[in-house]
Order: sequence, then C-alpha cells, then structure tokens
Amino acid sequence: MSEPVVTVPWGILGALLVLGPLIFFHELGHLLAAKLGRVAVEEFGFGFPPRLLVLGRWGETLLTLNAIPFGGFVRLCGEEDPEVPDGFAGRPRRWRFFILAAGPLMNLLLAWGVLIGVFLLGVPATRVRITGVAPDSPAAQAGLAPGDIVLALAGTPVETTEQMRSLTLAWQGQTVRLRIQRGAAVQEVQVYVRPNPPPGQGPMGVVIAAEFDFARIRRYGLGEAAVRGTALFAGLTGWLFSLPGRIVLGLVPLEALQPAGPVRIGAEAGETLRGSVEAGTPYPFLTFTALLSLAIAFTNLLPLPALDGGRILFVLLEAVRGRRMDPKREQAVHLIGFVFLLALLFILTVREIGELARPPGP
Repeated sequence: MSEPVVTVPWGILGALLVLGPLIFFHELGHLLAAKLGRVAVEEFGFGFPPRLLVLGRWGETLLTLNAIPFGGFVRLCGEEDPEVPDGFAGRPRRWRFFILAAGPLMNLLLAWGVLIGVFLLGVPATRVRITGVAPDSPAAQAGLAPGDIVLALAGTPVETTEQMRSLTLAWQGQTVRLRIQRGAAVQEVQVYVRPNPPPGQGPMGVVIAAEFDFARIRRYGLGEAAVRGTALFAGLTGWLFSLPGRIVLGLVPLEALQPAGPVRIGAEAGETLRGSVEAGTPYPFLTFTALLSLAIAFTNLLPLPALDGGRILFVLLEAVRGRRMDPKREQAVHLIGFVFLLALLFILTVREIGELARPPGP
C-alpha cells in the first residue's frame, strides 16, 4: 500500500476539516432523531471532552463546547435502562431503530449533498497520457514517448481511455494521424494500427492511462448536477455496501476491507486538501469527503457490538424474539465491543504512525 506523502500541518488541517464535520453531522443525526422521538438528551457536545464551556440549552439538552475539535457526541438519557422516564431504552422498537440509524443516514445524506455540490462547483475533464511504449512497435517508430498526451486520433478528440481503445480498434490495419501534446508543444504523428499485435501489446504498442486535467473544469447547472451527483452517489453506495458479499463470493480480496485509523485518514485528507489547493479546485477534497462520509455510514452499520449496527441488531433480535434481552447483558456485550474497538484503534494508530514516519523507499 502506498503511503500518503504529506506534511504534519496539512494532515492536521485535513483531519479537522473532514473528520470533525463528518463525526459532528453523524451525532447531529442521532440528536435530531432523539428529539423527534421525544427521548431526553442530556448533552450534545461540539468536539470531545474535556469541556471548555456551556453554550446554552435546547430544552433539557446541554449544548457544550469541548477541547478536542473532532466532531461531537450525544448523550441520551436511559441508553441501557428501560425504566428511565423519557429514556432511549424505554422507547418503542421503531423509535430506537430510527434513532440508531439516523447517524449513518445523516452521513449518507451528507455524501449525497457533497457529490451534487462537486458537479455544481466543477469537475475536471480527463485526458489520456501515454505511460509506456513497446520497443520496435509502431508507436516507437513514430517517435511517441512516455509522458505524451493524446489529444485526438484521426481527427476525433480523445479524453478517455475507452475512447482511445474504441477508436484504435476501428482503425486497425490502417495508418492514423495522432495529435499529441509533449510539454507545451502540440504535434501530429502518423502511427500504424496493427491488426494482429504481439501478445501483451496493443495495436499501436502503447500503454495508456487516464488522468484529470485540472486546467479544464466542467460546471453543471443544478438539475444536471443533481442527476449526476445522485447517479455517482448510487453507484458508490452500491459498490461499498455490496463489498462484504463480493468478498464472501471471492470476487474481491479481503484486503479491500483493511481498516484505516485516524492517522492515515488525516494524512490522506491532508494530501487531498493540498492537492485541491495546488490544483485550484475543491474537487479532490470534496470527493474524498464524500467517500469518507459513505465509509463512516457503512462502518457504523456493521453488526458489531458498540457500533450503531450492533445496537440495531439487538433491536431486530428483540422484534424476532418478541422480548428484549436483559439490558445488563446487552450493556456488557457493547462494553466488550467498545474495548475491542479501542484496542483496534490503538493498534492502527501505532502502526500508521510508524508507516508514515518511515522514510520513503528508493
């Protein structure tokens, strides 16, 4: 796995701008759902303790500002005790399910909104770059070199690798005019498109890759941005939530579910933030934010003790059994899960600090 190359200030700033708001909105989802379900909320904190000051009250809820500026938290009354008046555990199953699911749901809605915003603010166009040229191939004979950008093939503009491949197949057995950019210069070359290339080579003998062209930003109106953002959201959500099933079927390696801790997330957030600043567009940073929000929703819905998904599982088991588990036993299960998650977080943090502190290899 490649390591993000990012300085500490960028990593800290990226973590503050990404993790903080995403965790905050997650907890805000729980708060709003609890208020809607008439569950008493003791405290809603901006950031994590220790407490700095009390900002005010919303009904019975204490609104606080805390010292660690990452997200927030919500403290519900009677989380484990169904005997507490207006407490969470005493509410009907449908309300407990809704309150628990509201945090991940807020992250899903936030990701959806951010992706629509991405298309409103502008998406960089793509271009095709030659990354390799086979020796003695038509491309090598035409003078093509790694780093050349393909602008057009036979007069047809090329922006994606799919366009390049389909046009190449259409001109097999013929010599075509290829317009390329090398540095600041634009030139045209004639390249023969082989109908029967050697094994492991394409018709021209080039290896190509798509990359973003941040000099060309495409902005969309609200309607088209909503359509494109919704389509991208649906595709990413479907891909992410189908991941466990595809891993079970052997379609995706288990490494795809490798967890990331706050150090790596902060480093990658800092890297995308710096990339956005250098490119002059928020696209890289906002796209990363949307993906992370989806990941937070997915992770919290996993049926593991202490996570929202684990608590939802107990609500569903209660519905199937017709009676709830002993609150003390359920609390013990979630406590064990919480300790396990803390231990995993500690291990990830130590490992990631070591990885990021290690000097890059040759």
